[in-house]
Amino acid sequence: MPSLKNLVAKLRTDYPALVIQSGERVKFTPPNKLFYAPNTAPLELLHELGHYLIRRNNYTSDIELLRIESEAWAKARELCDHYRVKWDEEIAQDHLDTYRDWLHVTSLCKNCNLAGYQDDTGLYHCALCGATWPSRIMPE
Repeated sequence: MPSLKNLVAKLRTDYPALVIQSGERVKFTPPNKLFYAPNTAPLELLHELGHYLIRRNNYTSDIELLRIESEAWAKARELCDHYRVKWDEEIAQDHLDTYRDWLHVTSLCKNCNLAGYQDDTGLYHCALCGATWPSRIMPE
């Protein structure tokens, strides 16, 4: 497995239009900035590269955000062999679980605790009591 330093160097060569720089944490910022921290795991860096490569960074619903995250992890899996990074399904699923858990909590009605549905405007609706509420921002 390559060191983080070697992986960053290889990614800079392979993706010259992508700005890769040190930051406080690993994060992709559209359209072309990728940040990494000294403790970033190579697999996490490939996941963020996946966001750059799938070019799907805008979403209109919370479930679409989860879909985009899943696609970025799938892209990371495709990249592992090329960059000699070990794929770890448990790490990917643990990260996706944070989104799944957030989505579940966000969808719960504050009045009756029933899971609501999200409309095209981003509001959630409870089919039981009629309450509405906005989505919550996914914590970073």
